[in-house]
Amino acid sequence: MEKGQPLSEGLTMKKSKKIILFFSSILTMLPLYTAAFITPYIIETRTLLFGEVIFIPGSCTMAHDTMVITNITAQNICVDGIGSSGSYRIFANPNKQVQIKINSHINSGNGIVYVPSGILESDVESKNIIPDINETIDSGASGIINITLGGRLTINTILTPSSTNSELFNIDFTEL
Repeated sequence: MEKGQPLSEGLTMKKSKKIILFFSSILTMLPLYTAAFITPYIIETRTLLFGEVIFIPGSCTMAHDTMVITNITAQNICVDGIGSSGSYRIFANPNKQVQIKINSHINSGNGIVYVPSGILESDVESKNIIPDINETIDSGASGIINITLGGRLTINTILTPSSTNSELFNIDFTEL
């Protein structure tokens, strides 16, 4: 779609911007009694991006594995066909159960909603992510759990195109 081309009901696209979804994490630790244990931590290895987004009401999804973006409403708010799945890595103690919850980002007043989808993977198992639900996964021999995220982006209101929108969503994890 080109700039100035009608979108719907007299709206025209003036500018599109990127919505950047940053994560924050919450670590809950039980007391550790020996020095052989590490304190689990998380790092971001790739930022979750839906590419250029038109700031009108609508919704699109991004597959976590292929990074293909599909508009799911008549308003094609996601301009790019490919995005960047979010990639995160938890370093935990080997062979421990780790409880992980990927929280949705609800509308915080600006009309942006993000619902995650994706996969949790260690060297011994993988699990699909269910948003806002605790999943327990074995950290395996390496102690590393990889998280790959796509999901659904929804804009509920017309946003100012000249603004930058950075949103937070949480990845909570606890070593059990």
